[in-house]
Amino acid sequence: MDPPNPFRYRPVCSEPGCEETAVYKVAAYWSDGSHHELKNYGLACPAHRDSRLDRARKNRDALKLGPGETVGDVRLFVLDPSRRDTEQESVADAPAPTTPPPSGPTPDSP
Repeated sequence: MDPPNPFRYRPVCSEPGCEETAVYKVAAYWSDGSHHELKNYGLACPAHRDSRLDRARKNRDALKLGPGETVGDVRLFVLDPSRRDTEQESVADAPAPTTPPPSGPTPDSP
């Protein structure tokens, strides 16, 4: 028997037209001085993590904060259903290689 899935749905990448399972949350730490949480900018699969991160950073830069509000830098977080938003683990947000992986046999394959 499969272990229970803590998600009630399959998290899907926020990239328009993408149906891949999301493995990242694109977010920034937000606070109003008394409450702290992640401001969610969307979900991303490995293929769209960089484009979702770039878009979120532009949205964050245009954000108008209310009195006492602060928002940190936009980052990638591992989408872990067993953790609350404020407990999600941040991952390195260095851009992925711009060259897509080869679709055919690799030079090492027989």
